[in-house]
Amino acid sequence: MAVDDRRRTDVRALQVSAWRGQEHVVVLSPAPDRPAPTAAVVASAVDRLRTQGIQRILTGALHPGELAPFLGAGFVEHERLHLLRHDLIHLPTGTAPGPTRQRRGRRGDRPAVLGLDRRAFDDFWTLDERGLTDAIRATPSSRFRVALDGRGPIVGYAITGQAADRGYLQRLAVDPDRHRAGIGRALVADCLRWLSRHGSRVALVNTQEGNASALGLYEACGFVLEPRGLTVLHLDLPTTTT
Repeated sequence: MAVDDRRRTDVRALQVSAWRGQEHVVVLSPAPDRPAPTAAVVASAVDRLRTQGIQRILTGALHPGELAPFLGAGFVEHERLHLLRHDLIHLPTGTAPGPTRQRRGRRGDRPAVLGLDRRAFDDFWTLDERGLTDAIRATPSSRFRVALDGRGPIVGYAITGQAADRGYLQRLAVDPDRHRAGIGRALVADCLRWLSRHGSRVALVNTQEGNASALGLYEACGFVLEPRGLTVLHLDLPTTTT
């Protein structure tokens, strides 16, 4: 989820971020490493955002235990996500197929990576420049890799993060014209090997429930579905007129 203009609410239990720089849309999510927000805290934050002229509030991807305060404040389901887990014991094999090769992602790759991202995801999930930066910086350690068609264009990329002994496949995208060519599997295998080498004990990834190809790829690489997934909520605030 792409965000920018990050700021914190006064209560510190919630984090508010602008949505792709849009003035009237924000993301409201539980702040990391803070006590869970109560229903009253969420309602207070909504009231404050309403007075600031915000017209739509989205949440980040919430675990089941985080939903109640937001649902109590009037939020409704926007989309459900699968959450998958890998124990990093039996790692998948996979190398870049044919002339495809991988290397470290560079700042100069970002325009091409963002163009690929727009082709790979629908409008809601597409990253902007700030969102790409946020994904890379979301964890204390991260790995940004690109797959190239020989010496030609970028045909895939992956961002992997690590915090303590947990790993996160933050982002994976492959050019839609190169699906089922082994590029995604090679990127996933590279991510998991990196996490294992750096001491992670588990890797997590989420994907849209309707994205059957991504789900099939992750399961083929050894990920297993967690019993309960994640949910993104939204709340539309009526504009007031005087």
